[in-house]
Amino acid sequence: MASVWAELKRRNVVRVAIAYAVVSWLTLQFADVLVPLLGLPEWVGKFVFLLLAIGFPLALIFAWAFELTPEGLKKEKDVDRSQSVTSQTGRQLDYLIIGVLVVAVGMLLADKFILSESSESPEATEVVADDVPVPSAKPDTAPSVAVLPFTNMSSDESSGYFSDGLADTVLHMLAQIRELRVAARTSSFKFRGEDHDIAEIGKQLNVGAILEGSVQRSGDKIRVMAQLIDVNNGYHLWSGNFDRDLDDVFAIQDEIANEVVTALKVSLLGEAVEQLNSDQTDNVEAYTEYLLGVNDLASTNSESLPRAVDHLQNAIRLDPDYARAYSTLGRAYLALGNYGVMRGTQSNAAARNVASRALDLAPDSTEALAVLGLAELRDGNRETAGQLLTRAIENGPDDAIALSYYAQYLASVARPTEAIAIRRKLVLLDPLSEAAHTSLAFGLLGMSQYSEASELVARLKSINPNSTSAPNVEAEIELAQGHWAAAVAPTMELHTLDPNDPENPAGLGQLYLVLDMPAEASQWFNRAVEVDAEHPMSRSAPLWINYYLRQNEDENFRLARELLEDRIENRFGSRAIALIVLTEHAAKTGRHDVALEVLDNLYPHLFDDPPYDLEKNRFAAYIVGRAMIQSGDVDRGSHLVQSFLNLQDPFDEAYGTSSGSVAGRLLLGDTGGALSKFASVAQDPYAGMFRGIFLERTSVYDPIREEPAFIALMDEYRRNTEEQRKLLQAMNEDAS
Repeated sequence: MASVWAELKRRNVVRVAIAYAVVSWLTLQFADVLVPLLGLPEWVGKFVFLLLAIGFPLALIFAWAFELTPEGLKKEKDVDRSQSVTSQTGRQLDYLIIGVLVVAVGMLLADKFILSESSESPEATEVVADDVPVPSAKPDTAPSVAVLPFTNMSSDESSGYFSDGLADTVLHMLAQIRELRVAARTSSFKFRGEDHDIAEIGKQLNVGAILEGSVQRSGDKIRVMAQLIDVNNGYHLWSGNFDRDLDDVFAIQDEIANEVVTALKVSLLGEAVEQLNSDQTDNVEAYTEYLLGVNDLASTNSESLPRAVDHLQNAIRLDPDYARAYSTLGRAYLALGNYGVMRGTQSNAAARNVASRALDLAPDSTEALAVLGLAELRDGNRETAGQLLTRAIENGPDDAIALSYYAQYLASVARPTEAIAIRRKLVLLDPLSEAAHTSLAFGLLGMSQYSEASELVARLKSINPNSTSAPNVEAEIELAQGHWAAAVAPTMELHTLDPNDPENPAGLGQLYLVLDMPAEASQWFNRAVEVDAEHPMSRSAPLWINYYLRQNEDENFRLARELLEDRIENRFGSRAIALIVLTEHAAKTGRHDVALEVLDNLYPHLFDDPPYDLEKNRFAAYIVGRAMIQSGDVDRGSHLVQSFLNLQDPFDEAYGTSSGSVAGRLLLGDTGGALSKFASVAQDPYAGMFRGIFLERTSVYDPIREEPAFIALMDEYRRNTEEQRKLLQAMNEDAS
């Protein structure tokens, strides 16, 4: 045994093993940094580890069997022992090992003493492109508090809204303190009526202190008891009792908030704090309506949102100078547009109107700035949106609404990594919020980080087993990976949980088309029509069926024209399919005048002389440019299509190549550039729910239809569709 060990050392096998292990460790450290930095898929890091693991025994075998000599590499058995240079090689390996160890130790020291200090600095702010700050989450060591909903001790259960509102106002005022991290309302109010250990609540909300209290209301009298508790030891940092007439309720809110903040400052930082403003109303009835509206807005479904609007409008009617009611009403209008209950253009205009009024009353309102910024973003005014949302997060660096809207802005300007950073901060601030987790999951999906997105699904189910958020994210994860069959069940679950939303059955109709099951698709589209025949997805349903089956093309053209003249909203492709049908039919029949007339009415700014305002809708620039080129207006059309490509390229780089980038180059006659882009599309053959359908049916792709790469990709789509259809049938059989 001793002789074997001696021979292993003589042949430098031991040194090679040590050198290989140290270099492998260093390689994995670099991979751990570079993979997320470059936006590479998670499997790249695992692949590097696998290669290194496979190479280890091969390196040892190589070191045993071969020797590096001055004449080159030779088998060890062919080297004269008297001429062997293994000792010199061994010294070189020693130098290599020492050098790599120095680098490794340097990295460890930098990570511990330099990087950790910079990341823990409470002043840390990440600077991103365009010099727009992305606020970093305050570290866990920063003073932090969660305000639990106050317990309603009154005999009147309806006073629960009042006690919730008292806590909500105190929370809002505390959030004005920049040095203090305050858990968002969505998460802290999850503990309403539950008997949890304070330490456990602090752990779940990631805070150091808990403010809890109770409200007892009797006639015109009110008693409020509040206490601030250190979650680490259970000690009371502060407590207070307030007996007041009901008319003084708003003074009580200010008094409690200011005393709590003073207690936190004195006990944790040793400094006093200036008085805070609640920006509330002094009208009790208006305040009650506001609280009812906030409660309905938190539910965020197609039934509760209109109720929220009614209550907030009542609050404004009772107090026309109630700034927070205006800004919160703006949020409700945006939510109505988001859920398809209200047309996007109408919801944006309504939100902009009330948010502007809120800013007139409270110029520094974080919520009003955020609402106005998102309304501008949805109208395509990205530059204005960025300015407003930047002001919002500067005013409220820990405001969950402002951060959520700002993340949407970052994603819309092809800055997904920064958007994910903001969404991670949101989860930290609002750890029990479905919206925060859902937003992060969709951001991760855009970067193809499916594993972490799936982990968030489990988290969503633990937060609320009956929420629509978890099946929504689950379906999108499957769709993003081309698992059409697996996406059916969670989409059906969505319809079961919210049967009054027509978008879920319409989505199933689209999904069944992807699975090449048009009969089933028609059934689900019909179900959407039954739920709401006027919804954009319901109205566009015949377009999908006819386009897919290549039937009733004249009727489809007429319907597409009708929907576009009605300015149908683009809910999950409802306007896009009409635009595609319109331009495709014009290309086949030569009815360019009709198509251009409709498009001019819809997008008049794209028919003006350059420069065009293209930021509002890149896809519209592509469609109008295509229609112009097909009609013979090549110069103007080419300018629009090229402008579309210039705007689209950053998004291709951030999120993956779109088939529109291929189509645009084909319209410009750049077949080589189109094929180059198409190679990127082909590398991800299953991504994009409708890509296969449109590639097969749109005449723009005719110039490359006989190319081997195009044929191979379409064959792959068809095979995958057949496999997924059979898989779904097997799932249905097992379920029955």
